[in-house]
Amino acid sequence: MQMNKNIYLVIGIVIFILLIGSYFKITNINSNNNDKSLENIIASEDKEEYGEIKYNGKMAMPVENFIKVTSKFGYRESHGVVHSNHTGIDLCGNIGSKVMAVNNGEITHSGWQNGYGNCVEIKHEDEQGNTYYTFYGHMRDNSLQVVKGQQVVIGQVIGIQGSTGNSTGDHLHFEIRKSSGTNKDAIDPAPYLFGEKER
Repeated sequence: MQMNKNIYLVIGIVIFILLIGSYFKITNINSNNNDKSLENIIASEDKEEYGEIKYNGKMAMPVENFIKVTSKFGYRESHGVVHSNHTGIDLCGNIGSKVMAVNNGEITHSGWQNGYGNCVEIKHEDEQGNTYYTFYGHMRDNSLQVVKGQQVVIGQVIGIQGSTGNSTGDHLHFEIRKSSGTNKDAIDPAPYLFGEKER
C-alpha cells in the first residue's frame, strides 16, 4: 500500500514539473511575440515574406539582387515619344527578383493602374512627421502580396519584378512622391537610393 502511495507521489511531482515547464515556455513565447522589431517579426513568421535589406544610400534598395539603373528620373526619349517625363527610376534586378518596401508604412494602392501595370503605393512618415509615398510599378501578374490598408515593414516583400503595363522589359519602376496639399509630386529617387553617386 505504501508503495502505491510513493508511485502516486512521484507521478504527481513529474506532472507538476511538466506543467511549470510548459507555463514558462508559453510565457517566453508570448513576451517574444510582443516585441515588434523586424528581427523578431522575421524569426516568428515565414521568412519568404521578407527580403534581405540592403542600403546603398539613405533608403533601402526596393529590388532584390539589384544590377543597374536602366532609366533615370526626368525627361527622356521613351517608347518613341521624345522628351517624355519619367517620374521615377527604373531598377533592374535578376528576373524574378523580389520587390520590397523601403520603409514601414501603409498600403494606399495595390492592383492594376494603367501604364504602370501591377503596382503598389505605400504611405510613409519621415522623422519630422511629413508624409511621403513610395510607388512600385510593372510587377508580375499574380505577384502582389499586399492589400490596401495593410501595414508593412521595411524589407517586406510586396511583389515580384516584372514587365506589366507600358514596359519594354523586366524591371521595377520606383518613385518617391512628396505630399504637398492634395498633390503628390514625384522627386528623383536616386539621391535617396544611392547617396551622392547616382548610378
